[in-house]
Amino acid sequence: MKKSRFSQQGTLLVALTSAQGLLAPYAFAVSSDYIISDQQSDVQLSASYDLVQVTNTGSALSNTGAALSIGQGVAVGLLDNDGSISAEGNSLNASTYSYGLKNEGTIDTIDNSGSIKMTAASNNYYSGSAINLTETSQVGTLINSGTIEGPDSYYNYGGNYSQGGITNSGTLGILKNVTSGVITGRTGVNNSGKIDLLENAGIINSTTTTNTNGYNYSSGAVYNAGTINTLHNTGTIGNANTNTNNSYYNSGIFNTNTGVIKSLINDGHITSSYIGVYNMGHIDTLTNNADITGNIVGLYSVNNTNNSTTPSTIINNGTISGSYGFYTTNYNAQTSAITLINNGTITGSGQGIYIAGNNGASTVITNNGTITGKGNAIYSQGNTTSAMTITNSGVIEGNIIANGGAALEFIGGTDKQGVLTGTRTVSDDETVSSTDSIGVITSNGDVIFRSGSMLLNDNINIASLSMQSLSSDDSNTGTVGTVLNDAAQLQVNAPIAITGNYHQNAGAALILGVSDTASAGGDIAQDTGYGRLNVTGSATVDQGSTVSLARSGNTYKFAPGQRYVVINANTNGTNYNADKLAYKAVGYDGLVTGSTYVDESNSALVVQLEKAPTPPVVTPPVVEKPPVDGTPPVVGKPPVVTPPVGKPPVVVTPPAPPAAKPGPTTPNATSSLSGLAHYSGIAPQLLELYNASLAIEGTKEANRVGERLSTSQNISVSTASGVATSTAMGVVGNHLDTIRTPQTAGLSGVSTGDGYSDWIVWAQPYGGYARQDSTSEVSGYSAKFGGLLFGADRTVAEDWRVGAALNYSNTSVHGKDNLSGNNSTANNYGVIGYAGYSGDPWFMNLSAALTRQNYDTVRRADFTGFSGTANGKFNGQSVTLQSEFGYPFTLPAEVVLTPMAGLTYGYQHVDGYKESGGNGMALDVGSSHTQSVTSDLGARIEKGIDTGFGRLTPFAQVSWIHEYDHRRTSNTATYAADTIGETQFTTKGAAPVKDMAGLSVGSTLFNANDLSVDARYDLQAGERYQAHTFSLRLNKSF
Repeated sequence: MKKSRFSQQGTLLVALTSAQGLLAPYAFAVSSDYIISDQQSDVQLSASYDLVQVTNTGSALSNTGAALSIGQGVAVGLLDNDGSISAEGNSLNASTYSYGLKNEGTIDTIDNSGSIKMTAASNNYYSGSAINLTETSQVGTLINSGTIEGPDSYYNYGGNYSQGGITNSGTLGILKNVTSGVITGRTGVNNSGKIDLLENAGIINSTTTTNTNGYNYSSGAVYNAGTINTLHNTGTIGNANTNTNNSYYNSGIFNTNTGVIKSLINDGHITSSYIGVYNMGHIDTLTNNADITGNIVGLYSVNNTNNSTTPSTIINNGTISGSYGFYTTNYNAQTSAITLINNGTITGSGQGIYIAGNNGASTVITNNGTITGKGNAIYSQGNTTSAMTITNSGVIEGNIIANGGAALEFIGGTDKQGVLTGTRTVSDDETVSSTDSIGVITSNGDVIFRSGSMLLNDNINIASLSMQSLSSDDSNTGTVGTVLNDAAQLQVNAPIAITGNYHQNAGAALILGVSDTASAGGDIAQDTGYGRLNVTGSATVDQGSTVSLARSGNTYKFAPGQRYVVINANTNGTNYNADKLAYKAVGYDGLVTGSTYVDESNSALVVQLEKAPTPPVVTPPVVEKPPVDGTPPVVGKPPVVTPPVGKPPVVVTPPAPPAAKPGPTTPNATSSLSGLAHYSGIAPQLLELYNASLAIEGTKEANRVGERLSTSQNISVSTASGVATSTAMGVVGNHLDTIRTPQTAGLSGVSTGDGYSDWIVWAQPYGGYARQDSTSEVSGYSAKFGGLLFGADRTVAEDWRVGAALNYSNTSVHGKDNLSGNNSTANNYGVIGYAGYSGDPWFMNLSAALTRQNYDTVRRADFTGFSGTANGKFNGQSVTLQSEFGYPFTLPAEVVLTPMAGLTYGYQHVDGYKESGGNGMALDVGSSHTQSVTSDLGARIEKGIDTGFGRLTPFAQVSWIHEYDHRRTSNTATYAADTIGETQFTTKGAAPVKDMAGLSVGSTLFNANDLSVDARYDLQAGERYQAHTFSLRLNKSF
């Protein structure tokens, strides 16, 4: 309970200071609460309280010492500051520290929504902090939504780290700085004790703006010399230092050599004029999902002593940048390797990644994003045991230098190709026609391409080893380093120089990219536009290895007679095994061969394209007829002619052609697989899909895979989203009928027309379920949708009522049969304008809807040799026009029968889009549109019944719905990795249902207080199709 005065049961404690003989300003001890509602000075609490509060009119002040002090052994449940707690430091050489709030006891919760401040004298060595939590301090939770401001003193020499916003030497469970909170000072948060969770959503700053002559050694917005189990930042941690001459190691986060941070997660901004994150201690795991920036270094990790012997992991999903993006040094022989996983961007205006140290630990870098530096992308120096392994499925843009002496190892991508290239250059006019220049990989040890797919656009220089000259046959006795292609798919699209030897194992492949402007005559001096390795030492290609040609452009065509010099090396020690290699040219049907060409000191491996071999023509033997003598002999007996006896001709039965492999039979499956079969490019993922599709067994599996590769699922969601729109149009029409019903039903107060002419504001949720069964051509789907309408209308003429409604709905679609497991959603945002005319007795309803659809689709395909998931995000627009006519007849017993007729026109456009992901199955889909014209003929019967709650009007309606436009929805797509459009195919949706039966039942309750409630159920059923909708409406007249 909060109080505005001291408890009458309290005890007044007075202490005399023996030094000065004055009455000290000690606090009043109370049994439960201590309230400061006006100005007090030097408040010292020596008794325990449930609540200590500084109200928004109260303040605690001090010229020396602490404005509010909690003594040892004192327990406080809640310290709540809504006012001001402020202290002022002494002048030069005064050795007394001052604090706004000092705690030596136990506090469950500190909640600051006001101001806690410590203002230092401009020349004070010993200024203090806004909040000081001493070694004996125990605080459960400190929540700041106000301001905690420490000193910004004139002199800040090394070792004087107690100046800050919050200094903690004790135990603090949770320090939570919310969005509106500001913590600032020489250090914002200074921890030499233990903090379980530091959670910042606001601002934590290190400010030294007035310190123009002082020195800021090892400072930081968050300064840790103790232990922080978890530091999670979603706000801003940084510094506002203007002392650029004397500011050393002034960081956003500074973790000293005794500091331990078990988990550092950044989802906000960490920034500094010097170093973003400076770690001299140990951080188990650092995960960056946003920005870490330093003018000098983005992330600096230093380990010069034996303070950390466990491995650290750095995961970057955002951006780390500075003159050095990531800088690490390690001279502790006991320390394990640092593991760096980059899924985002690491960039440096000088060095992207800089690694130094002689501890012998290996450095492991996994790059799935981008690493770039204008000086070097990666620079490493160490001893002969300091190996570096780089797993790269992203882009490393810039030079790579490894001066340690150990091997430099690369592992390429498995689902996509890693890229090693030089820095991007921009033309003088700064147009977008920028290109990647050829970079340099320099290593004091061997360079190994271990496995995976890699595009090499860097020359390789094994710098410290003695080399053999390509232009000389003189042997050199020095050790020659080797570039080893162990089992990688190594592609080069330009001439690449290797200063050293080259060795390619049997399980490896060398892929030479051929551009659209390639000139291939087999002349190393004149050929241009394709990849080649120029090796200064020897080259060895083991038998069984693969050498491939592939188009790197779109228009180049392979032709017989073309010759490509793929490797050029020194003759000494070179062995290509040219007649024992596997050659191919992607998309070329002819014969591809290889041979060795030796020219003095050079030995080249040449690949040549030839015509496909022509099968021999078999000429059947000619059987000569025996000569016939036309003159019979003049002899009594005719001669006996013995016909020659010969072997009958051997009839050779030609071998039966191989049985055709059963393929797909459904149109969409046939279309998508036929498009895929035309692919001739080399995009790794699409090529993987292509190869796997050739091994599909059986018609059923081909139909399943083919339809999953088509856009059938995406067509289904665009069709189903139209059901939600038509339901909303039906809800609007029902609204007009309902507000017209009281006039015909004779409800008092409304039939006069007074209430009918008022504004009506209404809202109505609706929802439903639709099901399209599978046919022999297209798999079906099930869809659920729900929406909400907000509308308003009034009478504008004697017989007309007009209004508008805002509509939102969400549709979720799940594929069936061949499309099982695929799902999509559509969010509809629209506006509906409507008008109703009430004649005597006939009526007419008119409405028009304009709707925007936002689609999210997921297509999955999984079969032998392939698995992928493609995601689509795209938009659509639709226009719907609807008219309805009715003529009510009043039958006996006040039963109203209304024959009704309606006509609806709909137009839907779906924008083109390109899917992401998919492992090769992603599609580039063109725009499409559909139209619909339907008529609705039927009748409704209703009867009004007076009840104690108002007039209840149940109704039932039946109708025949006919579709006049029978064209099927279709779109055209190509596989996204196909850059020339050779995989184009068309997908069609299910045929529109020609005739359906409609049934509607519901009831409306009218209240004399201008309030009505309406409930309705609608069913539409046709061949292989059903749609069920439900709606509930609340209507109020004003």
